Formats: sequence, structure tokens, C-alpha cells
Amino acid sequence: MANIIDYVLWRGDIPFAQVPLCAVDALVLSYLSYMPYDGLVSGEFSREGAMLADVAEYFLEHGLSSSCMIDSVKEDCLLLEAVKDSERFGTIRLTGYVNQYNEETQFSAITFLPPAGPAFVAFRGTDSTVVGWKEDFNMSFSSEVPAQGAALEYIARASSVLPMTAILGGHSKGGNLAAYAGIFAPPAVQERIACVYNFDGPGFNEQIIQSREFHQIDMRIHTLVPQSSLIGILLWHAEPFIVVKSDAVGLFQHNPYTWQVMGGSFITVPERTRESRLAEDTIKNWLSTLDNQERQRVIDGVYSVLSASDGRNLSDLFEGRNVRAILRAASSMDEETKEIIIDSFKRLGTSLKETLPDWFEDAAGQIRTMIAQRSAEKNAEKLERLAEKFIDRSADREEKA
Repeated sequence: MANIIDYVLWRGDIPFAQVPLCAVDALVLSYLSYMPYDGLVSGEFSREGAMLADVAEYFLEHGLSSSCMIDSVKEDCLLLEAVKDSERFGTIRLTGYVNQYNEETQFSAITFLPPAGPAFVAFRGTDSTVVGWKEDFNMSFSSEVPAQGAALEYIARASSVLPMTAILGGHSKGGNLAAYAGIFAPPAVQERIACVYNFDGPGFNEQIIQSREFHQIDMRIHTLVPQSSLIGILLWHAEPFIVVKSDAVGLFQHNPYTWQVMGGSFITVPERTRESRLAEDTIKNWLSTLDNQERQRVIDGVYSVLSASDGRNLSDLFEGRNVRAILRAASSMDEETKEIIIDSFKRLGTSLKETLPDWFEDAAGQIRTMIAQRSAEKNAEKLERLAEKFIDRSADREEKA
């Protein structure tokens, strides 16, 4: 099946002036925000930014060891090759690249300026750093994590320099940041936001979903998730999901290269899988048993253990010396923190037990429907065969007569 690489190859000769930006274009640009533009794209905003075709050629000539998200170097190079030779994408200019990382924040954004149409502001999703993932979990209790504040500042600065309509977008945490910037942007900036694309990004905590600011822009937020989404269903969404067909399994569906495309649109399915719905119900039920203070204590406690190692990235945590450091930190935790963490995971287990019966009932209902459907199909086949035999026998009688 076709994916975003095939889409760029297929539509690459059609400029945005002829066919405006669509959801698949938005995913391509959102994914390109993961590329390491350090030293290639200025942090200042300008209409005369670097040409995307030139930047793609640089990556291909000098080698791309990895993007910031996942180990998809082969696919990344194929995408960059397609972009480089594309009139639609190659002529886009890049500006306003920001890449921040410290003990509290993982934030990156870039603005794409097509020759025609609105600007596209892309926020990078969670990378492989431990800090990046901690920010994701902090969203469950915090009204604003540092990356969300940085996204709000970024869109305000971009709007002051580039007085044009903009589309915001991002994949994973980047989708959440795009939505947050759209929700809380000043009214003058918000008026110029055409829409927001959230590709399998987490939602928000209960306070934000119920806020007046959210409901002023919620209909402009387009949230797309794969059918077995496990990241995009985290926290709360009030806007409807568009469910995209993926050719991967489980968590691997988070990879945009697995999302299926036909022509200029995603291939969609009516609803998410039972497993995705079970995960969503379990997590929401669990979080509802924890107040904001308890959520923070749990996350801070787990992070303090992980940060005891020398590992910056998640993969570093599995190195022998880092595993030993993590175990030492866990054993030296104060009793109150240990008790809170253990209790919270007990509640997670209870939440799973509470949601499983409904999941089994739903699964059983679908199985009964499937059995009934197959039984009906078999009966129809039997009737068809009997009808054929009856017709054959009638024909034989007529011949003998």
C-alpha cells in the first residue's frame, strides 16, 4: 500500500497554488520537523529562508545517521530524495528553526513557507530523550508544561514577523503542542490560524478540555490517529478522531510511514480497535482515581529514579551501568514516595479489571455477530447449491420429455 513517500512522488509536480495543502501534506511537513536542521536553518523568521530542496540534498550528501524520532533512516532518505525532486515540496522555504533541550524541556519547531498559501508551523514530537517523555506525562496534571509555553511563545513570535494565515501541525507531542498554541494564542493571532493538525498526539487534562479557550477553537483541530492508537488516546480529547488505516501492529502504528494513503487522502476506517479503546478507558479510569498532586508525585518519583543514570535517551537506560544506577536509586527512595508509586500502580491494575468486562462483552458481541454472519453466508451458499441442483434436474426432465 502507498504511504507518505509514495504521496510525495505522486503529487510532487503539482504546486500548492494549484492544489492547496491537505492532511497528507500536513503529515509530511510535521514529520520533516524531526530532521536535524541545526546550522542549516536560521532561528530568525524571514521570507527568504533556506530552500527545502537544498536542505534535503545536504542531508542526502552528508548522510543522515538518524532523525530525532525513530530509527527510520532508510525511509527518511527515500522521503528526502522525493522531496528534493518535488516542485510541490522542494520550493518550500524553511525559517524560524528552534531546538531547545535542558533538564525540564524538549522543544523544537520550524516554519515552512510554501510559494503559495498559508505558512505551516510544525512542532516536533517527543524524541528519544527521557525529558521529552516526562513532559508528556506531566501534561496529566500541569496546566502548562515548558514545551507548551515555548510553543505559545513561538507562534506569537512567528505571527509578529510573518503576518499571514498559518496552519499548525505536529506528530505525537508535536500535535499536542500545535493544539495548545492554537487554543491559547492571543485573539489576534488565533484569528489567523486556519486549522490545526494533531497526528496521534496526546490530548489534554480535564481542566483544559473544559475551558472556554478550548471550545473557541476545538472545531478547527483535526486529530488523526491510527486504528490501534496508544499515544494519541492518552489524556482527554473533545474533538472527534479521524481513524487512519496503518499496516503496522500496535505501538508501531505511531510511525507515520505506516499510515496508508490513496491518491490525495488517507485511507480511513470507521473506528479504532478494541485494544485501543481498552487502553483509553483503562488509562482514563486510572487517572480519575489520582488527583493532580498524586499524579505529580508518581511521575516525579519515577523520573528521579531514571535520571539517576547517565542516560539522556531511553535507549541509554538499558546499558548495564545505567541499569545498576536505576536500581540503586529505586532502593534508596523514601518510603512515602515508594508507597505512592506502588499504590498508583495497584489502582492501574484495578482500573484494568474494571474495564476488561466491558471489553470482553464488546468482543463477545462482535464474535457473535461474526458467527451469525458466517452462518448466514453458509446457509445462503447451501440454498444457492440446492437451487442450482433443482434447476439442473428441471433441465434434465425437460430434455427427457
